[in-house]
Amino acid sequence: MHSRQEELARDIGGNAVLFSCEGTAEQVIVDKLITKNLTFIDRERIITNPYNNDAWSTRDRSGRSLARDFLHQNYGRNVTILCIQDQLNHRTLLHQPYAERAQSINVTTHPEIEMLIVYREGKLDEYNSWKSHHRGTKNSKLKPSLFCKEELGKDDHNFRNVKTYPFLNQYWDDADALVRALELYREMTSAKKQGEDFLLADLLNV
Repeated sequence: MHSRQEELARDIGGNAVLFSCEGTAEQVIVDKLITKNLTFIDRERIITNPYNNDAWSTRDRSGRSLARDFLHQNYGRNVTILCIQDQLNHRTLLHQPYAERAQSINVTTHPEIEMLIVYREGKLDEYNSWKSHHRGTKNSKLKPSLFCKEELGKDDHNFRNVKTYPFLNQYWDDADALVRALELYREMTSAKKQGEDFLLADLLNV
């Protein structure tokens, strides 16, 4: 097991786990990791959405809403909230009394979750060239999702739907391809930039 995986497993311990996801792509990937048995976290410890028992995650992201919807219940153990989002060094603030029995851990997808698609498609050089070519004009908008829509979408119009559930659900249904993309993202991510945050690959059971 990778050292950061071991560290994350230690931090979670025997806690119940709640996945708090920034967007649809994060939710789809979490769902695939769990339903395809790709994560080291036992399913029975994962908290499902009370409004949809088929959902393995929530879009709740603030400490207040997470406490309201999830932390009033007694799970028989403490809770670890895994916050899956692109913001680096994010910390979800939990107030008392919830902070005594719940912790939040950031799992970063910086600069954006669609970077996984760039890696899976083997387009990292093209992505960096595209950013360099457009730098100074709309640099703040040069996100991987835009690259997928504008560049990958030229040859395959499906990539124009890169933010939609139907596309993502089908695209990430290949477990091997998902694992390879997560591991490549980890390999290419700067440890200095990552800081104390974990990566989605750190959830893998391989």
